[in-house]
Amino acid sequence: MSTQCPAPAAALRAIGMHPKYVGYGCSLEILKYTLAHPEAVYRLPQAVYPRIMELFGCSRAALDRNLRFAILRTWESGNRQLLSSLFSASFHGDWVPTNTEFISVMTDYLLHGTDASCAGIYPSIRA
Repeated sequence: MSTQCPAPAAALRAIGMHPKYVGYGCSLEILKYTLAHPEAVYRLPQAVYPRIMELFGCSRAALDRNLRFAILRTWESGNRQLLSSLFSASFHGDWVPTNTEFISVMTDYLLHGTDASCAGIYPSIRA
């Protein structure tokens, strides 16, 4: 069995993030960048956000707001099983990940996978 995990778009859809949200597009582009440059996860505001702001023609406040909105909606109505496996104990309760936490976990998921994600929850979306 392959240990490869889904491409960014498939991973975002798998967790329940809808492409209709502007934050989906921003998240997708950020994940594409952090997959190519994993060290950028530690410098999102300095290294990645300016590129995304230019690409989407938005301000830093709009980028943050769009990401937060998409993450919140995904957290409220997304794939509970997969979100729980990715975010583990933090998943329960009123806690919602910050933009940086979300991008960091999703980048890690795409680069390295998790037992649950690569063992059959969504076997059909593996690249």
